[in-house]
Amino acid sequence: MSDHKREIEELRAELARIDGQILSALEKRAKAARHARELRTGPAQLPLTDKAQLATLVARASGDMPVEDLRAIFQQVYASCLALELPVKVAYIGPEGGFAHAAARAKFGASALLHPMESIAATLEEVAAQRAEFAVLPVETTTEGPVQSTIFALVATDLKIVAEIETVSDLCLMNRTGNENDVEKVYATAADHARAQANLSALARKPSVYDVKTPLMAVKLAAEDHGAAALCTDGFGADLGLEIARRGMVEDGAERVRYAIIGARPSSRTGDDATACVFAVNDAPGALLDVLKLFAERGINLRKIQSRPARGAQEEWTYLFFVEVSGHTTDRPLVSAFEDVRHKTRFFKVLGSYPSI
Repeated sequence: MSDHKREIEELRAELARIDGQILSALEKRAKAARHARELRTGPAQLPLTDKAQLATLVARASGDMPVEDLRAIFQQVYASCLALELPVKVAYIGPEGGFAHAAARAKFGASALLHPMESIAATLEEVAAQRAEFAVLPVETTTEGPVQSTIFALVATDLKIVAEIETVSDLCLMNRTGNENDVEKVYATAADHARAQANLSALARKPSVYDVKTPLMAVKLAAEDHGAAALCTDGFGADLGLEIARRGMVEDGAERVRYAIIGARPSSRTGDDATACVFAVNDAPGALLDVLKLFAERGINLRKIQSRPARGAQEEWTYLFFVEVSGHTTDRPLVSAFEDVRHKTRFFKVLGSYPSI
């Protein structure tokens, strides 16, 4: 055996030894998460330090592991251990295997109790009625901005945004071989079929498309059929042994989506927070400017402001402003600003504070 081959074999043996160390460390972390579960009392509250911990780990890294891979690995570890520490029921909007399901799983772990709901109102009602501890709903997209239906539904409740997670909404073509030339038929929901129609038509074999109820059902059918593929997110396909035949199947390109984690109890401050609120100004010259000055005078950073038509016949031709500012709702500058905003507006409501993304 050449010295070169011997060195490679020694390195592979070293990699296997390190894998064993990683496994031991993961099991030790899982045991600690379970112990934290045993010590928990009172209502469920999300741990809010993951972002700071991840930033510290990335800062300590030597650079040998790509930063994005390092982030993805630790985010998965955090999610898996959160499911052990906080075994709660989570409601999400949309079908099993859909984008919101993927976001919920990324936050709470694959083993969490995740339940699909058919409407935003029904998703929030699960938390309001204490049938679920948290809800996962889209709150902003790169193409449409704030998701109006989520914001208006949240305004009508006493629930609060307690955390956010940002994801990329894209679809993969996945089958058992990872070769798109093997694809004779594709299972997909009607919505996903519409999103990927142009890219499906561009495939060499022009596969037949069969509509199914959920992306998860598409994955299960493709896993049982050698000549079939599924339109799905990569995580759900990988769970059943499918390989990626082609990425980027969404016709207009993937969009980034922020999902709100919504609960019944406000989140604690972390020192790096954001707060969302909505308000409607009085019908008077300079009314919006007067409100914005209240934030500027206190040095509060206005991260975003967007307007949407208010709902209801009595609100015709009036607008609701969605605002996100830096800081936690318990910070003194925000407490003072919000008190004055209430007196300057016809409607005002804080939607919640959460760790900044």
